[in-house]
Amino acid sequence: AARVPRSVQPGEFGLWSIVRQRIPPRHRDRPTVGFPWITSLCRMTLATMHLPHGEVVMEDSARELRRHLPIWMAARGRVLVSGLGLGCVVRGLLAKPDVRHIDVVEIDHSIINRLGPEFAGIGRVRLHHGDALRFDWPAGSRWDYAWHDCWVDESLDDDGRRPEGLNVLHIQLMVRYRPMVGRQGAWAMPRSVKRFIP
Repeated sequence: AARVPRSVQPGEFGLWSIVRQRIPPRHRDRPTVGFPWITSLCRMTLATMHLPHGEVVMEDSARELRRHLPIWMAARGRVLVSGLGLGCVVRGLLAKPDVRHIDVVEIDHSIINRLGPEFAGIGRVRLHHGDALRFDWPAGSRWDYAWHDCWVDESLDDDGRRPEGLNVLHIQLMVRYRPMVGRQGAWAMPRSVKRFIP
């Protein structure tokens, strides 16, 4: 249910692109792939300009979807999602009847324009354009669950290492939403951090 439907067409929009690739039969059964095709959301960055589509931000491979299992298994009631991406998290949540409402905050308007129309007529989903760290929610806003699935341009530093910007961003979001959310988590959050988050 979470996979990107065929109605989402590949193509470029600004620095972003949606790429769909067919997986050769001999590779489909690998636990990291699992499907006959994979759809990827890519973004061009300074560090990845040499690649055909830039950096792969997310995809709907079996490995990627497994990283979202915590929210799909636990969520019910009202859910907050930071980052729309390809919409996989939202599709997975919509497959659960006990998820009553989903608020999605997406900072990049071009992502909303390209992928948001799929969810526009669904009363259980509301898309918000803005920065989840600074979004001005109405007083008393509360959610049962929150899932933070944002992306940051983590270009390599001068020593060829990746900074820990994504982990820092996800922790900042968890701290910001702690008073408003029952339980929360984030994509690929390290185990060392999980024990500090309720």
